[in-house]
Amino acid sequence: MSDFTGGVFSERIDGGRAGATITLAPEGIVAFASDGQRFTVRWGECQLEMGGASGRMVFCRNADRTLTIFCEDKRFPQALAQARGSGLNEQVEQMLVLRQARGRQGRGLLTLGLVALGLLLVGGYYGVMAGARAALKALPPSVDRTLGDHAFTAMEKEGPELRDPVVVDAIETIVERLGKHANAGRQGDAAFDFRVHVIQADVLNAFALPGGQIVVFTGLIAACDDPNELAGVIAHEMAHVTLRHGIERIGQSMGLALAVNLVLGNVEGIATAGVELLRFATQNKYSREQEASADAEGVRMMHAAGLDPRGLSRFFARLKAEGQGRVPKALEWISTHPDHDARIAAVDQQVDGLAAKPLEPLELEWAEVRRRSRGER
Repeated sequence: MSDFTGGVFSERIDGGRAGATITLAPEGIVAFASDGQRFTVRWGECQLEMGGASGRMVFCRNADRTLTIFCEDKRFPQALAQARGSGLNEQVEQMLVLRQARGRQGRGLLTLGLVALGLLLVGGYYGVMAGARAALKALPPSVDRTLGDHAFTAMEKEGPELRDPVVVDAIETIVERLGKHANAGRQGDAAFDFRVHVIQADVLNAFALPGGQIVVFTGLIAACDDPNELAGVIAHEMAHVTLRHGIERIGQSMGLALAVNLVLGNVEGIATAGVELLRFATQNKYSREQEASADAEGVRMMHAAGLDPRGLSRFFARLKAEGQGRVPKALEWISTHPDHDARIAAVDQQVDGLAAKPLEPLELEWAEVRRRSRGER
């Protein structure tokens, strides 16, 4: 049986990902990475998924999902089904049926989009879009979580997830402190479930997906001089979640079609399209208005939690001092909005107007957290 060209996701690989040559062996799917390492997903534990940008990428995962072998060759699914001893025929068939269903649904969304266009022309663009945004805002936060979880599962994470308890516990401590004040006056009794993931990558960024998935890169942790700076960035991202900016931006991208599907409860049906659209969250491409409101809500949360809310403005100021050319491309929420002085002034002005309150410092060994985030022991 011929070999296939594809790749591997694994924590054993530097950077978490590598190209690979894939072959179907008696024991399972075997991938030989470009660095010479051999990886095997055994037939008995193999779980298949199809997705990726083209919708044709086949992902073969082991039982605990720590290893994924992937291939986009159009012959690969049939080869998996026919491989002796694979037992994957039923999974392959279900996977292909699901892809066909998604294609039909895409055509259905196109039809619905054309109908929506007619409504826009008849009823007026702004009126219809206002209705769509209102419908999305009225949905329960569980919808945000479903979309965000689908997106997190499908996204490439830039690197392996860090398991060091010194670092992870520190970030969870910050999120827990802020989370107690994250929904005040916003969602009533519907609290968001914030879940922390620390990704080992030299990326100066953090982002949050609808529903509460919080991703913090070790590059950002190492760059913060004190925990209040990082807490300010995390509070800003948590505010995007509680203010539901993510689902609002998705609604702006897909418009009335998405609103109708979600209101009717067809959450799973739009999940694939939602995954692609939710990728904007990793680059934080929010509007200026959303950025400003997330700054303000983040400051409120920091103050309520007894943390120093000026940590956010100090972080902005340090980025500005380092020079626009040195701001990493990944940090879109600062690099695409070059009004640093305005944002710093707005944060400081808000803090000046807050009631005096004693700070309750985070009990963290911050130097140790930063050191461990850089992989130093």
